[in-house]
Formats: sequence, C-alpha cells, structure tokens
Amino acid sequence: MRGEGQTEFLAAVDRADLILLAFPLYIDSLPFLLMKSLEAIAQHLSTHAPERPKRLVAMTNNGFPEAHHNALALAICQQFASDTGMIWAGGLALGAGEAVIGSQPLEDTQRAGRPPVKHVIQALDMASAALAEGQVIPGEAAKLMAKTPIPLVPLGLWRWLFIKMAKQHWRQGAAGNQVNEAALFAQPYAEVKPS
Repeated sequence: MRGEGQTEFLAAVDRADLILLAFPLYIDSLPFLLMKSLEAIAQHLSTHAPERPKRLVAMTNNGFPEAHHNALALAICQQFASDTGMIWAGGLALGAGEAVIGSQPLEDTQRAGRPPVKHVIQALDMASAALAEGQVIPGEAAKLMAKTPIPLVPLGLWRWLFIKMAKQHWRQGAAGNQVNEAALFAQPYAEVKPS
C-alpha cells in the first residue's frame, strides 16, 4: 500500500473511533496484507497521535474445526493495540469458517447444506450491542462464536464429521478436475533429499 491509497487509508484510520479487523487465519497468524496495513498504521500513529484512544476489535476464522487455532492471531492483534495506544475491545474466533459460512448469507433459508449459524448471529448481535455502548466484546459472545455449529454435538464428534466432510469435498473437487485418487495422494518430492 503506497501513495494515494495509503493516504486515504490512514485518513480513514484517523477518523475512526473503532477499527475492526476481519480476516482469515493464515498459518496461525494474520495475512500478509493485514500485517503490512498494521505496520502502516503503527508508523502513522507514532507521528500522528489521535485526540482520543481508538478501539480495536478483531474477528477471525480458520479452516480447522476448532476455533482455538485463532488464539495466536488474536493475541497479535491485542499486542498491536497495546503497542499503538489503542484500547483492545476484544476478538471473536470462528472455527471451520469456510465449512460453516462458505460465502452464504447468515440468515438465508437456503444455506446449501451448511451447518446452522444461529450461534454466530447471536454472538455478532451481542458483540455489536456491547461495542455500540463503548464496551468490550463480552466473553459470552466469544464463547458462542467458538462453539460447535451443530447443536448438542460434542467437539470430538464435530471434528470427526468435519474431517469426513472435508475428505469428501476434496475428492469431489479432484474428480471435477479429472484428478484421480492416486494423483491426489501423489508425493512426487518425497524421495528428494536436501543438499
């Protein structure tokens, strides 16, 4: 991010009272472009102190069945808030984001076989109400967001179902691209030794 785009971005940061970071997990951390944006914000705030502290919130999701994989990314956001003088207003973490949400509307009655997301809607409603009142995201909202999407299904069973569905999804995608099962599991570099 450079030039006019960065100037506009940082001007928006200056006008904001609440900054919301919404991102997918990338190898246990924040995506590269988000990291670059945070670097630009940090550098800008070091020379342009805001009149009042800004609040920072983060929402992240990952491709694993458990939401706890997002913990490091949220900790990075919390540390960023501390380092830049912002107020950490909390974070929400969703496991299996693509499987649960999958670019489908949250309230659509035709969710194309996706798990129910009532808990996600409740968590977002609770978090937004608290943030609108100048409070932090309640722990109950974070717990709701992180819970398994299928009511009354324990985490172990959800994990098993998720893995089973993921395998089926990969096999269907491979077949749709004329990739047979042998090619899907090929390891062409398995015998290459590092020099």
